[in-house]
Amino acid sequence: MILDFLETLALKPHQIIIVGLSGGPDSVALLHLLSNYQNIFKYQLLAAHLDHGWRESSHQDVLFCQNLCKKLNVELICKKSSELSDFKKLQANGSKEALGRDLRRALFTEIKNQYQASYVALGHHLDDQIETFFIRLIRGSSLNGLGCMQTKNGLYIRPLLNISKTEILEYLNKHNLDYMTDSTNESDLFLRNKIRKLLPEIHELDARFKPNLVKTISKIQQTNHFIINLAQTELNKMIINHQLDLKLFNKLDPFLQNEVLLQWLYQNQVKFTQTGNFIAEILRFFKTPHGGTHQTSLTWQITKKQNLAQIICIR
Repeated sequence: MILDFLETLALKPHQIIIVGLSGGPDSVALLHLLSNYQNIFKYQLLAAHLDHGWRESSHQDVLFCQNLCKKLNVELICKKSSELSDFKKLQANGSKEALGRDLRRALFTEIKNQYQASYVALGHHLDDQIETFFIRLIRGSSLNGLGCMQTKNGLYIRPLLNISKTEILEYLNKHNLDYMTDSTNESDLFLRNKIRKLLPEIHELDARFKPNLVKTISKIQQTNHFIINLAQTELNKMIINHQLDLKLFNKLDPFLQNEVLLQWLYQNQVKFTQTGNFIAEILRFFKTPHGGTHQTSLTWQITKKQNLAQIICIR
């Protein structure tokens, strides 16, 4: 299954893949698998480990990753969170779980830029996918959010996404591979852990639960892909000299207006946090009869004149 996935990437010799290595079972299995296929695809592997410094024992994770990479002959790049260039800026972001993710992404970006890497491989697996679906369902996510993770999404690849946790543990046992256990995975402070404990009970209700939910997520992804393509097609019809024609935009169905607006923001590489209120404010601005300026952040704004809207970068 992983071999087939790697073939779809059409990797060229000496392309670099960064593996996010925590020392846990998923990332250890991923690194071991990718190191086994190096001779076939001729790519180069780098392992990246971030020491968040949130546990007194975190140095043990570092030592474990160093020893594992030495055995597999894989270069390891290890940093502390405080050493990241974006550390102070990211400190203000959301929950501890979200902060941890953002810090790891910052590390991967730094290494990717330094080594001109092609991909970052993450150890997310099938059970992670199902947990993510319920987390986003509880939080009232959009259709795009309910599509959860993809095996390939830009820089990031997830070769284990269609493999269960049980299969990963069987692989580790078969190859006598040790791994680290994070005690926070049992803490009820995190929603993901609470959901993880509930899923076996759902499976007892109906053994078809897991495969059927996977099919549902796949259908959601296909539907979302269709909507994105439709929104992009509609957006292309509305762009005049790099400006959005609001007469045409305001004739769209409200749902499609939302999707076209998102594509317009993405196309202009606007960085924003997608919330219902954020989108609603812009849509209200579009519907007002007069022109003006909508200040959306410190770095960009939307101007409107004669039914044409334009995104202006301030700095």
